[in-house]
Amino acid sequence: MAGNKPVLIVAQNEGGRLAPVVFEAVAAARKLTGGASGGVAAVVTGPSGTEAVAKELWTAGVADVYVAEHALLAESRPESHARAVAAAVKQANPSLILVGQTTLGRDLAPYLAALLEAGVIMNAQELRYDSSGATEVVCPIYGGAVQASYTVASSPPSVVGFQPAARSTVEKASGASGRILSVDPGLGEFKDKVKLVKRPVRTGPRLEEAKVVVSGGIGLGDPKNYQGIEELAKVLGGLPGASRAAVDLGYATRAQQVGLTGSRVSPDLYVAVGISGASQHLAGMSTSKVIVAVNTDKKANIFKFARYGVTLDCLEFLPSFIAECRKLKGAS
Repeated sequence: MAGNKPVLIVAQNEGGRLAPVVFEAVAAARKLTGGASGGVAAVVTGPSGTEAVAKELWTAGVADVYVAEHALLAESRPESHARAVAAAVKQANPSLILVGQTTLGRDLAPYLAALLEAGVIMNAQELRYDSSGATEVVCPIYGGAVQASYTVASSPPSVVGFQPAARSTVEKASGASGRILSVDPGLGEFKDKVKLVKRPVRTGPRLEEAKVVVSGGIGLGDPKNYQGIEELAKVLGGLPGASRAAVDLGYATRAQQVGLTGSRVSPDLYVAVGISGASQHLAGMSTSKVIVAVNTDKKANIFKFARYGVTLDCLEFLPSFIAECRKLKGAS
């Protein structure tokens, strides 16, 4: 921990619940600081009542939680939230700032860095100290084919967009408690330049939390064939996903997109059907524990990352595999 300064987690409040990546970021920060007392702090921004959400962080090992409440923070607009977080940074005086790469976090991180006149690094998957004791941030580049390591300064604290490489086990501390520290977000005269036109409503299970994801690409040949992806996902107890190309052609919704500009997933099982393996898609799923690829092109890039490969036509594979899965489930 640089000069006994804490690592500050920007904990996104998504409609009364903390984004799952927040707890992953806390786990990474605790590992970096060796679990030192006071080594990890957090800031939560939102409307009145946000303090209740903040208390969830105590059980993850965060002692000090800075809370900035204001009516303007009820909406996911990066500039207002960045200003509130910047106010918390002044109070916390951290050595590093971790921003979970949620939809809001991806925009908030560069806004925050600009306000602090600090550097920003996105897509970080690991934090560690180098031989001199300086903090290193490890990020995948070229679609995950190469890892880049960046050494960051602690003053001013760098802003790091964090996206875990894989789902980690977050230890919970029963009966844990800490401090709630109020922050004035400084939004009294602030007028947001962004106008919210429409906000999508997310209901049900989240793709990034699923333990099984079955994704379809343009190899399916027709939007109506995507129902086979949905059926297989249901049989396997998972959720359906899609490549960006498939989404652009109307096979699936934007919420089902996996990749650099969609959801990033790290399930126990990822089944890619009719997906070639472009770097943008790999950036969103290459950290899955087991990858199964189905593609007629034996040279498709996806096979370089898959543990199991099937070179059958998608429309031949799906009904047969679904039937076999149902047989196995019926026999168990």
